[in-house]
Amino acid sequence: MSVTPSTTSLWTCGSYIQVVYHAIFHVNSGPNGGTIVFSYTINNGRSQTMEKLTILPGQHLSDFTFTWQGSLPADHFYPEPGGIMVTSPNTLVSKLVAPAGYCR
Repeated sequence: MSVTPSTTSLWTCGSYIQVVYHAIFHVNSGPNGGTIVFSYTINNGRSQTMEKLTILPGQHLSDFTFTWQGSLPADHFYPEPGGIMVTSPNTLVSKLVAPAGYCR
């Protein structure tokens, strides 16, 4: 998991910002390919959105990008940590990532 921007300290509180979360899946697809079933969160795990990625035969990497956008509040509540929770074919919970720092 990675996040862009890596810090919000360059923005003034109240500024509009888009945060991009990026997950890379390392897969061993085999001759038939398959499907990765997972959910992602942009609010520290309080809710999730389900997704699926189709893996082609011979594919070794797949990526997924999701975003949060809005104004940076002075209380530094947003943007919150984001991550993924894989449910199939295996179970995996990624680390949660968020930009470091605080708006000014």
